[in-house]
Amino acid sequence: MLEFKDMKNMNKMSLLILLFAAPGLLQAQVPSRQTSEKTPVKKAAPAAKKKAAKPAAKPSAEQAKPAAAEPPKPSAPPAKQAAPPDPFDSAMTDLRSNDAAARRQAAEKLGQLRDQKAVPALIKALSDQSPLVRQSAADSLGLMTSREAAPALADLLAKDAEASVRQQAAISLSYIMDQNTGPALIKALKDPTQPVRYAALHTLGVIRYAPAEKEIIGMLSSEDKSMRRGAIAALGQMQSKAAGEPIAAQLADQDQFVRIEAIKAVGNIGYAPAAPQLVKLLDKAEQPAVRVEAALALSKMGMPDGLMTAYEFIKSPELSIRSQSMNIIAAVGDARSLQFVQELYNTETDPANKSMLDFTVQRLKARLAQK
Repeated sequence: MLEFKDMKNMNKMSLLILLFAAPGLLQAQVPSRQTSEKTPVKKAAPAAKKKAAKPAAKPSAEQAKPAAAEPPKPSAPPAKQAAPPDPFDSAMTDLRSNDAAARRQAAEKLGQLRDQKAVPALIKALSDQSPLVRQSAADSLGLMTSREAAPALADLLAKDAEASVRQQAAISLSYIMDQNTGPALIKALKDPTQPVRYAALHTLGVIRYAPAEKEIIGMLSSEDKSMRRGAIAALGQMQSKAAGEPIAAQLADQDQFVRIEAIKAVGNIGYAPAAPQLVKLLDKAEQPAVRVEAALALSKMGMPDGLMTAYEFIKSPELSIRSQSMNIIAAVGDARSLQFVQELYNTETDPANKSMLDFTVQRLKARLAQK
């Protein structure tokens, strides 16, 4: 009985527990209306947007005006540069240098400057212990055509120990052209060095020193063809009538350049007896330079025998031959020559040649108008 009562009591207890727990269980199994309905999820409030930058306030009328440019500040005056040394003063200083090379360069510079105030110093330099300085001083005095220096140069030609210095003295005297130096130049024709002799011979011809004529004629028989050419050229420049015949004999020389110098000389002298020989040299078997030179020499004698040769070479590619041909036509040409040159002028396209032809036309017209 007791067991049955206990079980009955236990059942009652279970029922009581069930009754107390049932509402909670039921509530757990059936969602509430509030929870069953879809509740919209609230979106998170967006982060506060950054405030847009306010546009800059418009400048006022006063602010809009450009600021007045400040006047430039005066720059500091540039530092004064030392004036470059005067070339003349520098050269005069260097001419007294202990260095021979510097003295030589100074002598050359003074010659280039052509300042006559340097003449006394350069004359003094002709006694310099360095031959190169003496040579440069002599050269500069010649370039300056200093007559004051002529006696000192003549003395240098006669006495200096160096052949190169003596040669330069003779050359410089050809620029100065002082007849008083003639005796020293004649003595130099017997100098032991050929370049000195040749330079003296050339200068005697340039200054046309007539007292040297006999001495130079004697040199036409020299075995040195360079000296023969120099002697012929000097006598031609001197227009030595006494040398006409011995120079004409040189027209048959084996050396072409000796013959050319002889042709020039007889033309300059006007030695008419040589004309037949000159006509023979117009032959086409001769070199163009020989033929044109012979035609020019004949024209200097007033003879038109070389006109055909001039026509032939008036368009030569060699300027010297072309120029000589025009000189021949201008000297002895006739009306037909004038027409010939004018036709060439009208068809010529080279400005230089056209100018030469025009000059020939003008000379020829002037000569024909005098007839």
